[in-house]
Amino acid sequence: MKIGIIGAGIAGLTTANMLRDQADVVVFDKSRGIGGRMSTRYAGAFEFDHGAQYFTISDPDFHRLIDRISERGAAKPWRSRGLYLREGTLEADTGRPRWVGAPRMNQLPKALAEDLDIRTAQRVTKIAGERGAYHLLFEGGESAGPFDYVICTTPAPQAAALLSPKSALQATLGAVKMHACFALMVGFPKTGSTFAPRWDTLRVSNLPVSWIALNNAKPERDEDHFALVIHGSPEWSDKNTQADRSTLQDILLDCASALCGVDLSKASHIALHRWLYAYADHGVGSDALLEPESGVILAGDWCVGGRVEGAFVSGRAAAQMVLAEFK
Repeated sequence: MKIGIIGAGIAGLTTANMLRDQADVVVFDKSRGIGGRMSTRYAGAFEFDHGAQYFTISDPDFHRLIDRISERGAAKPWRSRGLYLREGTLEADTGRPRWVGAPRMNQLPKALAEDLDIRTAQRVTKIAGERGAYHLLFEGGESAGPFDYVICTTPAPQAAALLSPKSALQATLGAVKMHACFALMVGFPKTGSTFAPRWDTLRVSNLPVSWIALNNAKPERDEDHFALVIHGSPEWSDKNTQADRSTLQDILLDCASALCGVDLSKASHIALHRWLYAYADHGVGSDALLEPESGVILAGDWCVGGRVEGAFVSGRAAAQMVLAEFK
């Protein structure tokens, strides 16, 4: 049995892990690396978890996975000082215990990817063929296949583009509202800096900025430099997806500088990244979807309303759909 998986984020890697002993599995991703929004950006002395900031655990299977990974030191609890600035008042930002990859967020996808056949820089433009004999067509004219199953774990709008315009799932996918998110990465040495925040994470409402995190405050990070990850709010990011990047960077810098009480525009490293499909407002009522005509399976955190654990749950559901065929 041969299975092609589109997307090397947590959902795709989870599916591949569950199927690796049952089939010949190949994972394709358009990026040069793996992990999707669990990736890490490197810039000289600085490292930024510029996508997912942390994850929480409630699902028993996900708990067991994190237990195994944490035994190897690749995941650790983050006992962060969290504050929430709401309507001018600071309050504690509480919730389930936070976990992060160690020494960087991409350790979780790297652990899931071990010994898998993963092919990066492969952008799928079309799923051709039929049930039991699928072919994946790539940008540039190459192809791969045939595959008995194809599982697509891209964001909902990208999945919709790979299905037939007449697919019965187009209405469901079209109803998935996925928000953009601009991630501003700011780095500067601690030596000589007057920046001394009373928080590790600051959640904000009703501003262009919605979140600021001290990436350097996470376990096993660099203690000699500040590495700030600043996320634009979903409303502001959605409104400005095509706006001038330098203008957006200045707006986020000004807003974050006021919140931090220090001029961040003087930092030694400043970079802006756009996540076009960062997260979904809500799920679709199913952990994974089966396209009735083509038989292609769709999965991703957007199926269950977001979060790292949501990607795992959806990837597991996709694998279970295939495993049911083996019984």
